[in-house]
Amino acid sequence: MKQLSLLFFCIFITGFGYSQEKIHVISHDGETIVTDPSKGSNSYKRWAVFPQKPKDIRSIILNLKFQCPDSMRCADWDYVDHIKARQKNDSTIYEIARMLTPYGGFFQKDWGFEWRVDVTDFSLILRDEVEIDYIHTGYEDNKTRGWKVTVDFEITYGAPVANPVAVHKIYDGSYKYGYKDDPIENHLVPVTIDASPKTNFSKIKIHQTGHGMDANGCGEFCSKYRDIVFNGEIVDHKDLWMECGDNPLFPQAGTWIFDRANWCPGYLVQPDEVMLNTVSGKPFTVEMNMEPYETEKPSANELISAFVIEYEKPNAQHDVTLVDIVQPSTRITNSRKNPFGGLPVIRVKNNGSAPLKKMTIAYFLEGEKPQKHQWTGHIAFGEEALIALPTEVFSKKETATFHVVLKRPNGKKDAFNADNALQSTYERPDVLPETIIVYYKTNNKPGQNTYRIQNSFGDIAFEKDSINMKPSTVYQDTLKLKPGNYNFKFSDREGDGLEFWFKAKDGRGEVKLLDSLGRAIKQFKSDFGSHINYNFAVRTDMPYELDNQPSIGVFPARTNGPITLDYFSNTSVNVKVLIVDQEDESKVLEEHTYHNFRKGPLDYNLSYLPKQRYYIKVYVEGKEVYKNRIRLKK
Repeated sequence: MKQLSLLFFCIFITGFGYSQEKIHVISHDGETIVTDPSKGSNSYKRWAVFPQKPKDIRSIILNLKFQCPDSMRCADWDYVDHIKARQKNDSTIYEIARMLTPYGGFFQKDWGFEWRVDVTDFSLILRDEVEIDYIHTGYEDNKTRGWKVTVDFEITYGAPVANPVAVHKIYDGSYKYGYKDDPIENHLVPVTIDASPKTNFSKIKIHQTGHGMDANGCGEFCSKYRDIVFNGEIVDHKDLWMECGDNPLFPQAGTWIFDRANWCPGYLVQPDEVMLNTVSGKPFTVEMNMEPYETEKPSANELISAFVIEYEKPNAQHDVTLVDIVQPSTRITNSRKNPFGGLPVIRVKNNGSAPLKKMTIAYFLEGEKPQKHQWTGHIAFGEEALIALPTEVFSKKETATFHVVLKRPNGKKDAFNADNALQSTYERPDVLPETIIVYYKTNNKPGQNTYRIQNSFGDIAFEKDSINMKPSTVYQDTLKLKPGNYNFKFSDREGDGLEFWFKAKDGRGEVKLLDSLGRAIKQFKSDFGSHINYNFAVRTDMPYELDNQPSIGVFPARTNGPITLDYFSNTSVNVKVLIVDQEDESKVLEEHTYHNFRKGPLDYNLSYLPKQRYYIKVYVEGKEVYKNRIRLKK
């Protein structure tokens, strides 16, 4: 039996004197994960040692990290992966987390991404020796592609919000959906549980994702609702649908922008949680009901694991937790909102039995004047909320530490103040000149786009609707902005950006911010999904920097032969373009050299090549600066 050691350290949050004792239990440490095409599922079971049962646990956060394997390239497909736990000498298996893998065809060797999910509700299970099974599904080639995966349990010691009493698995499986002769309700039957005499409240926790593809797109690409029924009454109604165009992991190689049934490619599922007003010592009934649905040729499946967790009375009446600092932050899941200068945003959770109606929030940026905010509102027990703080943050330093602490929930002493403080890394947003040019080249569907610039307080400095713009046309707007913090938001209502490989007929557009001399100060990727979200500052006491990295895009990525490479740079340089075989990059099919080249479209016709995948690579002064995949269609 393989046992992994616990990585132990204390965290002291400087500036406030609060401390939390944490350990990390790592069950899978940079392991290469591949498919088993013969079965469609591959299991990676590892034993790990968790804290013993007498030790109080405040929270358990599962950190899941993906990278490209050392000896392979990243995998291609959006498969369902499961993370399951089984205690020693117990046959019951619990799905504690679910991952939908990204389309990794674009990712390079240095790529990596990390997600987080709260698994504290399984603290009764994650004790002593536990078998953690990472299950990777799918059928793609397992010799040349895979993932490098780390499963890290971040455990914080301390008084729990409420002492768990029991965990009940009520549903677990792939349930057929849309079958007239075997409706899903035959399987999602009511479950009756006898509450423990210690139980004060309960929670239902659900991982649910829709899969399969019938004539209506169900279950992956159709929106259906689900009801949670408690003691015969509906206590929760949810549309099982998720918009994917704002995924912080972008762009991806496949159909990452397409909205799906409660999941997206490159997404660690955040489970649904519903509080249940159970009564001590009395039985209660829980049931899940799906929207009625039948079709002639069904193939949909609802992949569901659901648990009921019983808890004792909350340990405190007044207990607030600072869950996350969203802005400013360098956490990769917050990357669409950062770097940032403006009104900070935090996420808080009320862990006290009394509704949270007021508190003091202290915050400051390293080197700047401390601020206090007297917050008022209403957050129920177990609920989270985003709070915007009223004073802007900005530093001339490139990076600084940002501190936040929550004090006096409901005017009372916090029962557990060790999780009231956090710090994040502030990265200074780009500094732009007072005069900028918004450069916008439309694609073939300009009516889908709007864009605007506003300051931290919502005052709009510039706004434009492109509904009357012409396709494949360049528009430039010159703006003069006052000093301050700003946000540039470019939105696409279809969620497919200004280019998307699956919609080649829509063409490719571009967005840049230029200075008054026409030089790029910020260049954006065209494959951005739902929106570009760019924060910047205008300062008269600081110089601005040019975006001197060349902007390169190739379109279409899936073609019968013709492709166009768009190139833009602030300087004229020697550029080399290579077309190489995807599986053997030493095999060069075409090589083109351009001397003193600055900008323009470069056209190629690859129709004479075999119908397979290739890479197009761009070198500037001998250094590789761009690499992307091209697929020649059969």
